[in-house]
Amino acid sequence: MIKITTTIKRQWLQEIAAGRKRVEYREIKPYWIRRFSKIAVPFLLRLINGMQPKAPELTVIVRRLRRNSRSGNFELHLGKVTEVQYWDIKRGRPLIP
Repeated sequence: MIKITTTIKRQWLQEIAAGRKRVEYREIKPYWIRRFSKIAVPFLLRLINGMQPKAPELTVIVRRLRRNSRSGNFELHLGKVTEVQYWDIKRGRPLIP
């Protein structure tokens, strides 16, 4: 399965890890149009909070990709979280090395 990597703010990473946020949004811009045109659903989305070597990250399955021209966003409908690194799901915060 194809994997796309992008950054995300900690607040949204925490919500996705807890299962409360089921849709991720990306602006309709040439960068995302190019990236999404080369893949088929389902695919893996790797979300990283920061640029450090041990930055918290999640990998989730994107079940559906919708282009919403009215809001100007791509809607990535998230499925199951397949991988979690450097994040404590129970406490909802990064793991301290």
